[in-house]
Amino acid sequence: GINKAVLTRQMKESVRSIDPDVPIVFINHGTPVYPENFPDGTKQNAYVSEQLKKEILEIVGGEYMVVNSHEAKENWGYEKSRAIIHGMNPDEWMYSEVKEPRSCTYVSPAGIGDKYYNRTFLMSVMEIMREKHGMLHQWIGTPGCFQPKGIKDYKEFLSKSLIYFNPTFASPMPRSRTEAMLSGCCIVTTPEHDASSFIQDGVNGFIVPSNDPAYASEVIARLIKNYDIAKEVGKRGRETAIKIFSRERYRQDW
Repeated sequence: GINKAVLTRQMKESVRSIDPDVPIVFINHGTPVYPENFPDGTKQNAYVSEQLKKEILEIVGGEYMVVNSHEAKENWGYEKSRAIIHGMNPDEWMYSEVKEPRSCTYVSPAGIGDKYYNRTFLMSVMEIMREKHGMLHQWIGTPGCFQPKGIKDYKEFLSKSLIYFNPTFASPMPRSRTEAMLSGCCIVTTPEHDASSFIQDGVNGFIVPSNDPAYASEVIARLIKNYDIAKEVGKRGRETAIKIFSRERYRQDW
């Protein structure tokens, strides 16, 4: 956003005025994927806003930039960048052997372009789940769905949820998906931003296309009806997350 750009420029100028040689690292937890810029469909395959790339990289201005997925690094196409994937402490996330036969999602309900979080796709999945399968998919924090009273409430809800659905298209390595994996949820996710590098379809999670809500809904509904399978896949997903998204690996990458 324009306000963040102004603040970032001011911070960079302030640091440079004090020490012209100190290394500066920009942490960019975003992508230049903005299909809303192309209503005529001329760049529907790329979805990358060259104007947005230009504006952001002008601010970075030759300094180092860290992003949160390898696909994001490719999207930005910036030589002095590196993907450092987040790391977490698994002990900070609850795990329950007893799961409720429900599915849930936690993505921002507003802000940034629709395609970034794939909200329209998520809402289509929710509608099909309700109309065809008679199931309420919980979009955490939105009206009519679970409203956590705080972080502990959120963690407990995740730990007792059987399925976590990640619908995102351009969000690099969504943290909420990792939180759900550490909580032992069976992950159903779109393939974007390195998902296939740690999710083996049908083994420690499930990968679904980001533009087929009928298929995604069918996968979720079948998993809810096959509790033991979903629970076992969730366990393997948790083991993956503990290994791949460890704080130790994160620190070492830095």
